[in-house]
Amino acid sequence: MPKIIDLSYDIEEGMATFNASWHPRISVKQLGRIGFEGRETREIILGTHTGTHVDAPLHFLAGAESIENIKLETLIGPVTIFDMTHLGENQAVVVKMLESFDITKRVLFKFGWGRYWGNKKFYQGYPFFSVEATQYLIDKGVELIGIDTPSPDDSRINLSGDVMGSHMDSPIHKMFLGKNIVLVEYVANLDKVIDYNGWNIIVMPIRLKGADGAPARVCLIKE
Repeated sequence: MPKIIDLSYDIEEGMATFNASWHPRISVKQLGRIGFEGRETREIILGTHTGTHVDAPLHFLAGAESIENIKLETLIGPVTIFDMTHLGENQAVVVKMLESFDITKRVLFKFGWGRYWGNKKFYQGYPFFSVEATQYLIDKGVELIGIDTPSPDDSRINLSGDVMGSHMDSPIHKMFLGKNIVLVEYVANLDKVIDYNGWNIIVMPIRLKGADGAPARVCLIKE
């Protein structure tokens, strides 16, 4: 039997979301009831970046690829896992940290940030990528990057006023997405990954036509 680790957070009412007007609160409302309608159904209201999800280039780049156009060949296959749990709060991933790694097409960064899931701390102080490290990964031909944090960008960027929409707004997102690199964010359960070798990753975002991203079921699997 293959070994499988689910890397997805449950979607449920009241779950953590980024505190911004462009990220809605999650609502799960029961409609059909077995005792009355003879079946259960539910209405769900959620954003495209709810829980474990995939960013499409359209998230930050006008006219870029939307989520349904990401190739399955990019989303499924061998993945290299990097243990970066030694990084502290607000510490950047820099090129020197990556030079000893074998950079492959799909990479997964384990920062250990899932320990803050469900806490406001999840959105503050997480490790992020320097511009130089980002360019290094781009130059190495990475096509998919998974992280157990909310973003590859520095959480201290103040998303207000003149920053919104400027070159200072989410620059690392724009660098990766500008090269059609898939970002898988809010990756769960990486604390369960102790053996880092021989894994394949499966990332299956909802096919929302024309969308900038979508919640995804993500897992690791190996024989």
